[in-house]
Amino acid sequence: MKIIIRNLHKEDIPACLKIVLETEASSNRKEAKKVMEFSLAPGIKPLNPNYYVLVSDGKIIGVSGLYYDYEDPKDIMWMDYFAISPKFQREGYGTKMLKNLEKICKDKKVRLLCVFTFRAGAVKFYKKNGFKVFGKIENYYGKSPRIWLYKNMQ
Repeated sequence: MKIIIRNLHKEDIPACLKIVLETEASSNRKEAKKVMEFSLAPGIKPLNPNYYVLVSDGKIIGVSGLYYDYEDPKDIMWMDYFAISPKFQREGYGTKMLKNLEKICKDKKVRLLCVFTFRAGAVKFYKKNGFKVFGKIENYYGKSPRIWLYKNMQ
């Protein structure tokens, strides 16, 4: 089984959207598509997110984004649409994808890598990989809390 992680290409977007929607990393197909397409547009990089795809034997099985929030210091990055196809979860692929993002952050001298989620399974995954909870708002989505996590990169 050959596994690679590479930058998102335009033709990858439909497969990535399917994974993002299946895993509930987003519930808004139109918005997720717009953000992924925008990430490929030239222009206002470093604010544009960079998306990466996890490919196994030529098939996209995961996606993740990495971006700077324009209001945060430049040594803080955020993860976006971190998702592994449900058929491939709990097999180490998410950890491989996360290690890739952490390497990118270290190369860029990032101090903190942050993410938010509302899924208990995601919180467990992030904690297992060294993240700490730094905020929570109950009923953020009407029924679930929004939980913010971070990991020191230095």
